[in-house]
Amino acid sequence: MKIGLYLDTVSMHILNRGLFVSCEPVDNIERFQPGLVDERLAEVGNYYLVCDMQKEIQGKAKLVDAFITTFGDPNPIILKHMGFENNVEKFKKEYAGLFKTQFPEDSLIDETELFVCFYEPIHDS
Repeated sequence: MKIGLYLDTVSMHILNRGLFVSCEPVDNIERFQPGLVDERLAEVGNYYLVCDMQKEIQGKAKLVDAFITTFGDPNPIILKHMGFENNVEKFKKEYAGLFKTQFPEDSLIDETELFVCFYEPIHDS
């Protein structure tokens, strides 16, 4: 089983509560890991190891869905699971603020493609 996620403490807690959503511009992913978007799209249903930021294995997760949407017209599924319900403007404002903090040299426009993945925790019995 390969490593699929590196999560900080807060993100690990979110995953362990039932569902973790990742959302990042396709261009950023392809810049740092060419081919990862297509790879993940083909791997929906697969299981991955989950590591903390020190690269220690913390558990497992299943990739339950993955898709590409746009910043300007996000798929309603992502709005629901990120707590925005149908409020596109609130999503855009909050996501743009977070993105600017993490990537100050980049900007988002309505046409920016976002790669979204949903992961569920796997609890071994």
